Order: sequence, then structure tokens, then C-alpha cells
Amino acid sequence: MSEESNRIARDIYKLVEPLWKKQRNTLYELRVVMPKFQHGINVFFEWNKLGKSTTSRAIKSYKAIEKDEVLEAVEFLKKEYNLTVKIYD
Repeated sequence: MSEESNRIARDIYKLVEPLWKKQRNTLYELRVVMPKFQHGINVFFEWNKLGKSTTSRAIKSYKAIEKDEVLEAVEFLKKEYNLTVKIYD
């Protein structure tokens, strides 16, 4: 993992950690959105208690040139913290 990817992973985790309360019957997910006609990558953290609606928080936006580093960082977070990750193009 590159130094830039490592920095991005630390930044995302630092912002997600206060929201990730690890409560019972609650699903947590990291969503990465890469719009086709806009430049930039948006990262959201979402959670929902079973039977309730989903809550979504914008975590951070990145420039399109950082796409590879962001995807590498998200894959690291997925493996390291067993976090569900969905990527939308």
C-alpha cells in the first residue's frame, strides 16, 4: 500500500470511528460514489438499525486523480476492519 493510500485510509477511519458504534442489530457500510459526469469521489458512511431507515453521512470528497489511492485505501479498510464496502460508478 502506498504512502498516499495509507494516509487516505487513516483519514477515513478517523472520521468513521466516532460514527461506528458497533451496536447490535445494526448494519454499517462504507459507500464510495464516483459519478460519471462529475470529477471527484465521494465517501459516505451509512448505518441502519434493523427495521429502521438508513442514516448516511458524507465523510470526505477526493479529486478524480486520487481514484486509485482511494480505492486501495477502501480495500484496506474492508480487510482490516471487516467493514462492508460498496462502490458505485
